[in-house]
Amino acid sequence: MEPFKYFIQDGNTYIKIPQRALYYTFAILLLAGAVLAFTYGQHTRGSMWLMALLGILGVLLLMRAGATTTFDVQNRTITAQSFFFTKPKQFHFDDFDSFLISKQRFLITLNATATLILAPKGKRLNLLLHQTMFVTRPLQNVVDETARILEMANGSQLNSK
Repeated sequence: MEPFKYFIQDGNTYIKIPQRALYYTFAILLLAGAVLAFTYGQHTRGSMWLMALLGILGVLLLMRAGATTTFDVQNRTITAQSFFFTKPKQFHFDDFDSFLISKQRFLITLNATATLILAPKGKRLNLLLHQTMFVTRPLQNVVDETARILEMANGSQLNSK
């Protein structure tokens, strides 16, 4: 069995490695844009709104860098925390519905995401697994690793019966 590239194993728990470099890079670019607009731009009402928007988006991306997703194979649960200060949400493996890979393309692939679709109590929820720019192959690898984790849980459930 080959090791996981996008997950860290801690016993029966698999923790999705956060994409901190991607979020930090974009946050710094947005905050730098806000500072440059404030320093060198004209101080009109529209530019003030633009500076505020860039600053808020940069701060949101910094907070998003603390997001975690944990797969507990023994308890068959998925724990997702969108921001470091929010309460973690817990889902069961039985709530799993499907995977979704989507991409936005304008001559080249600009943004691509891998999403875990959950349906607890019939309500459809999307859980972001991974996000890339320009390429989609890493998304397939993340989906494959996540499927392996879910299959391990199903195998251990069958062995315990």
